[in-house]
Amino acid sequence: MQVDSVTVIFVVLAVFVLWKLRSVLGEREGFEQRFENGPPAATPAAPQQASPMELEWGECAERGGPVWRGFEEIARAQRDFSPKNFLAGARSAYEMIVQAFSNGDEEALRSLTSPDVLAGFKTALDERKAQGQTMQTTLVGLNDAKIVEARVDKTLAIVAVRFDGQFITATHGPDGALVEGDPHTASNVVDVWTFARPHDATTPNWTLVATSPGQ
Repeated sequence: MQVDSVTVIFVVLAVFVLWKLRSVLGEREGFEQRFENGPPAATPAAPQQASPMELEWGECAERGGPVWRGFEEIARAQRDFSPKNFLAGARSAYEMIVQAFSNGDEEALRSLTSPDVLAGFKTALDERKAQGQTMQTTLVGLNDAKIVEARVDKTLAIVAVRFDGQFITATHGPDGALVEGDPHTASNVVDVWTFARPHDATTPNWTLVATSPGQ
């Protein structure tokens, strides 16, 4: 019987392919034996490391919470926003404003507060002056300062801070008699102060735009 040369070529190729498959996959029994305890476990993916920005935000807010989402909104509008730096500045502003109010320093208050907040402070200062009273306030220390709200309102970034502080406050009348407070005993005061900064601000300064008693 005459064998076609083309047929021979195909037979050779088929044998070669089978040999290659067997060399790669091995015997069927060996292949099954390697998986008798189940397929090998997948290698777990390496956990993603938090970025420096996320690490900083994590010090000031719960990841994914309302304040965190507010940080995201503000950061999109103000790329230089840093909750940590803001909070440090807010603490300083709190101390300066409290001291300015105690001293009756309207100019210092004007540079740190909005017109509405300044008007409220000025009303209290005018009443104190009319009655001939003086106030002495000493900030013993801040127990805590925590960001409780962060959001964007049109052209402004808005951040509210809950301050928990210890104060010694005493108000005296024109004759020096104690009218209110205690010059020797510290009391706990909790306030929520809200600060704002325009998106197009050329300075890092924030302005106090609202105050309210805290819980």
